[in-house]
Amino acid sequence: MSVHDASIRKTLATVALALALGAVACSGEGEPTGPTPPPPPPPPPPSPSLTGKIVFESNRGGNYDIHVMNADGTGVTQLTTDPAFDFEPEWSPDGSLIVFVSRRDGNDEIYVMNADGSAQTRLTNHGGSDRNPTWSPNGTKIAFEGKRLENDEIYVMNADGSGLVNLTNHPAEDQHPAWSPDGGRIAFQSERLSPDNLEVFVMNADGSGVTNLSNHSGVFDGRPAFSPDGSSIAFASGRTGNLELYRMNANGSGQTQLTFDSALDSYPAWSADGTYLTFRSDRAGNIEVFTIKADGTGAANRSNHAATDCHPDWLPAAGAALRAPIAAVMAAPAVRPVRNRQSLAAQLAMESSCLGN
Repeated sequence: MSVHDASIRKTLATVALALALGAVACSGEGEPTGPTPPPPPPPPPPSPSLTGKIVFESNRGGNYDIHVMNADGTGVTQLTTDPAFDFEPEWSPDGSLIVFVSRRDGNDEIYVMNADGSAQTRLTNHGGSDRNPTWSPNGTKIAFEGKRLENDEIYVMNADGSGLVNLTNHPAEDQHPAWSPDGGRIAFQSERLSPDNLEVFVMNADGSGVTNLSNHSGVFDGRPAFSPDGSSIAFASGRTGNLELYRMNANGSGQTQLTFDSALDSYPAWSADGTYLTFRSDRAGNIEVFTIKADGTGAANRSNHAATDCHPDWLPAAGAALRAPIAAVMAAPAVRPVRNRQSLAAQLAMESSCLGN
């Protein structure tokens, strides 16, 4: 090989080395290249917000009256001050009115008032007992249970008290109506199968098409409440030996226990967005208003008062579109020991410590 050829080879080798070093430098500080790492996972969705107001009955003033508070328990305000008992309140769909029961006439009658407690007006006028009023979704009608004959029946009337119609017309006890969000159905509790078997039923809004949803014999299944999207019904059941909260699909399937406490949990009501429930419980040693998430987690005492606080109802989302259906997948409940079942009469007697039950 000539000296000239050797010089050319040396020059080419130098150039090749320089190009290789440049490529390495451009690839990231001399580190070998590789596949692009995946992006980080998205952050978890935020926890449901606790918003709105809860109306409830309380004897914290020495007499049962209607009170309202923020959903987190702050800002408690007394709305009624009559010396008689006022109880079982429920918001109207637009949040402007509250229907409730009062004994100021000597028996249980249904009243309505503005959301600030003004303009209290009697709607029913009967010698029997009219209880547990609930609004139709459009606010034009009120369903309630009335003992006007020998037993409780589900009635419906116009929002001004006119146009009374008996929907159930059955010799058994039919109680605690709850309207579906679309206005087409009414859930209620009934003993029509047998006196020792209270079940959750549903019927069309005209009283036809009565169907048993809970189908669990020999116990208390009652206090139904439709979710805001109409896909679920919360209810109280004594099937484990004391009253707990349950949830089922609107057709009765998928019955799932939500609370697991030796105390009595009853009277569920949904938050406007369907992510929470409020309910009455004596797990704090006296009857208080609690909230839980819709999957049964995160129970919290919201009323926190030595008095009896009961029958909560959450302010609806006035004029808001219904939220998308809540995911039906929930963690399977833990296996718990089954307590000895108590009779239906005993379960009802335990719950009756809260006025108006």
